[in-house]
Amino acid sequence: MRRSLALFLFLLTLPLFGQRSRSAPGTGNPEERLVPWRFLEKGADIAKAPVMLYWLPASLEETKRSALLTSRALFDDALRCVDLLVVLPSDSATIDRLGATGKLPMAVITDAQGKVTRTVANVRGALRPSAVEQAMRDELSALDESMYRDMTEAGRFVASDRNASVALYRRVWDKRCLFPIAGSDAQRALKTLGVTVVDTPAPPPPDPNLKAAKPTTTAH
Repeated sequence: MRRSLALFLFLLTLPLFGQRSRSAPGTGNPEERLVPWRFLEKGADIAKAPVMLYWLPASLEETKRSALLTSRALFDDALRCVDLLVVLPSDSATIDRLGATGKLPMAVITDAQGKVTRTVANVRGALRPSAVEQAMRDELSALDESMYRDMTEAGRFVASDRNASVALYRRVWDKRCLFPIAGSDAQRALKTLGVTVVDTPAPPPPDPNLKAAKPTTTAH
């Protein structure tokens, strides 16, 4: 029975790692567990997720062979809601907004406000995956430390400054995708302060069998 369960779990995970969107870069090897990179639509606004990692290759050829495609560290970062986007070499407007004009290849990390927090420059024309991974570790570590400070300060302010406590707990709650355990703790603390916060459920997918109702007419 145990072997059957293990086989079931293995088969269940295959679709997660075997399917790739046509809008995502990749090596073409279906057996590789690829980092969920997405191509940024040319001219699109800078995204404002809690943490964004932009990969700015010097050519599209890099998106077919770079070790950034199979990085275990970046794959794990994506599980913490880090959004990973590839900026097309022809997207000069986005490259300029990220301060990377004339510096490709390059990697850029931005915060929830779209502000650049870290950059990874190339070395003799090559972007080192290990340097990108280290930059992400540093960024997430800094966010973890900031979250810990907010939770500590929020607890101290509960009795003396309710508004300050609520603001700090809300800040942690707003980034709950990065640290879900702390987010749940902040949610419970806010509830004791009389503030209720809940996740907004994703809208259900459209029913493929749903048919449009014919308009009815009312006799006069």
